Amino acid sequence: MSRFRLPAIRLFTLAGVPVQVHGSLVALLMAAVLGAGLLAGWREALRQGLWWLLLFGAVLLHELGHLAAARLLRVPVTAVVLWPMGGFTAVRLSPGRFRAELGIALAGPSVNLLLALLIAGLGGWEGPGARWRPEVVFGWLNLLLGLFNLLPVFPMDGGRILRSALAMALGEGWGTWLALRVGQAGALGIGGLAIWQFRHQDAGGLVTMLIAMWLLGQTLQETQQLRRRERLQQIPLVSHLQPLPLAVNDRIPEPAARRLLQHSGQPILPVEEAGRWPGGLVRMGDGLRRLDLPSLDATASLGAAWLCLAQSESPGVLVLRAGRPAGWIPRERVEALARELPAGWP
Repeated sequence: MSRFRLPAIRLFTLAGVPVQVHGSLVALLMAAVLGAGLLAGWREALRQGLWWLLLFGAVLLHELGHLAAARLLRVPVTAVVLWPMGGFTAVRLSPGRFRAELGIALAGPSVNLLLALLIAGLGGWEGPGARWRPEVVFGWLNLLLGLFNLLPVFPMDGGRILRSALAMALGEGWGTWLALRVGQAGALGIGGLAIWQFRHQDAGGLVTMLIAMWLLGQTLQETQQLRRRERLQQIPLVSHLQPLPLAVNDRIPEPAARRLLQHSGQPILPVEEAGRWPGGLVRMGDGLRRLDLPSLDATASLGAAWLCLAQSESPGVLVLRAGRPAGWIPRERVEALARELPAGWP
């Protein structure tokens, strides 16, 4: 995953989706367990190891809930990753699918809360010494994880639930803006809780403050992305178009297509299939490679191209005019334009 420097380790594959643990989490867990062993002996190290295992077991089940909901709603999932701040399920959600976003966001906390209720219903929280039994700890962790994720703060599930509900009622722009403002207020409230903990000499205030700072940073970053997207929506796509004067159909022999690419200087050769333009050919060594490309009408904006590329790994967007290729815009160009635009203070 590009957001991390350390590699992710694949645990297993479920329904064609890799479930991974990030290297930074492995390093953190090893440091915590070894540190506990050095300071308090091997028994404490085992207790620490079991606690972390139960915690991230609950996180994994939470993320698998997201994965199951996404599959049921026909939303592509590229990976499930566990990392030090919890976990995330990378989905490619098409713009405007707010009901799908709502269902996927609800699924994770629902898994945790149902597990907590199941453990309580089976009587696992009762009896002498029940407080520290592994199944009771697991139940409490699921309860707290489910409730915490329902806080209306981006990028947690509660923030996504609020955003999707507001977007359905008020439209995407206003819904996202209001949800982010609520999220910023929530992050500041968690920061206030950390200050209260500090004043009462509670060492847990440090963890609370780190969580508040991370959440506030995420909401501010999301707000800047929203501002950039709004500015990109005002820029016509054709103003940054790279022309593609040559296009072919899927019956062209490969040697002919290779010569066309070589002499035209085009980076890509669009290919027609049954009246559609699903992609094109690029040079790859001495041969050709077929690329699938999303397409947009020439009347679209750069914001539409930005959204298309955010939902795929395609190297660019094919631009059509009157049903035929007029050109394309590479991913690098769209991303560079997005970076050049001032986001403004959220």
